Amino acid sequence: MKIIKRKKSIIILLVIIIVLAVSGIMAVYLYKNRNTKTIIPSLKISADNVVAFYQKDDLWKNDSLGNSEYHMGDSGCLTTCIASELLMQGISVSQLPEITPGTLNEFFSENNVYDSEGNLQWDAAGLALNRKFIRKDTSDINETDIENMIKNNVYPIVLVKMPSSGNYHFVLLVGSDEKSFLCMDPLNKDKDIISMSKFNDKIYSVTYCE
Repeated sequence: MKIIKRKKSIIILLVIIIVLAVSGIMAVYLYKNRNTKTIIPSLKISADNVVAFYQKDDLWKNDSLGNSEYHMGDSGCLTTCIASELLMQGISVSQLPEITPGTLNEFFSENNVYDSEGNLQWDAAGLALNRKFIRKDTSDINETDIENMIKNNVYPIVLVKMPSSGNYHFVLLVGSDEKSFLCMDPLNKDKDIISMSKFNDKIYSVTYCE
């Protein structure tokens, strides 16, 4: 009888361990995906006059982000998106006669827009550009909002995850077809417009410039 009771205790203990392990995995999954939203357009919006840049362009790929150890080639997707956004929205910067990811990064570096880890600080960027960046959680915005922005020539920068590595990455939404939104991807060497289906149509934040 003691042996049977011991076996039952072991089985119960194993069940408890399995339940706790599954609960932990689910908690981690939900935490990592708490801000995600799948966005599917309801109409087609032509991607016209898109300004596409490649963050690994030889002209600026080795340029540092401020005083950090990071460079445009490995971590400059956001600055690259902002350069495209400014040009597509017709926003001029008096201190920059020519806006490229390289000149914009230099301007941001001189104006202390990056922190020590090379992360762009939105308030500092807005102050340097004399513009305002509006940041939205995915719970505060929907597909219609995004469509209206693009139709009014306001191009939102969205945070996505790379399908292979799971690393976060920024792209610029520029249009839509019947199935997905379309984006300018700073990691696309050919500078073609990319379907958001590449990123499973999922976004984690939205930021746009007024």
